[in-house]
Amino acid sequence: MKLKVIGCGGMWNKEFSACYLIDDCILIDIPNGCCKQLLLQNNNISKINDVLITHFHADHYFDMPFYLLEKSKNESSDVNIYCSKNGKNKIEKLFKLGFPSASKEVLKKLNIKYEFGNNFKINDYEVFKVKVDHGNLKPAYGYVFKKDSLTVGFTGDTAYCTNVDYMASICDYLICDCSFILGNNAHMGINNIKILAEKYPKCKFITSHMFENTIKEMEKIKLKNIIVPCDGKIIIKEK
Repeated sequence: MKLKVIGCGGMWNKEFSACYLIDDCILIDIPNGCCKQLLLQNNNISKINDVLITHFHADHYFDMPFYLLEKSKNESSDVNIYCSKNGKNKIEKLFKLGFPSASKEVLKKLNIKYEFGNNFKINDYEVFKVKVDHGNLKPAYGYVFKKDSLTVGFTGDTAYCTNVDYMASICDYLICDCSFILGNNAHMGINNIKILAEKYPKCKFITSHMFENTIKEMEKIKLKNIIVPCDGKIIIKEK
């Protein structure tokens, strides 16, 4: 697996919103400005056929219309979208709002397949969806990718909950919400990440969805299995 940080930030800071690219072709979340950020980091959008959405807040899916429009210009019209059951309606409404005159033609041209199931396969990865607790926004999911001896998880936005513990117990790497200094009922904080890192020493925790003060405080923590990333960094590069 090659895992690249497109963005590691929360909404209100200079780092780009949380978004990750696997093997140059699988995207975890597609926040506002994502297509521009992909281009700035020299990624080829036309190669991205699979997009997994953790939940339907704007900073996790609002660039979908731009992605679909770009894909419609390329030879490969296959698009696979993995999300909750209400996702198809939300995405099509957003596309029609953004490009009312082009939406019908573009949606007809593209071969869009929606996957609402909890278990599926993407390329050589076995993938499963894990429900997490993101306050009043329901449903919200994390995703776990498994291939050979490597297991990598993404919590998406979540409070500390039972399924975060579960993902940490099975993953080699877990990309974790770490929005604040102290976690709350919708997001994890540094206090939660420290507990997880000490409880599951075999897992490497990659902090995500961070705000400026969180990043500064995270960088002071000296635990070997916590990685504080930056935008554009490749954090996993394993065959």
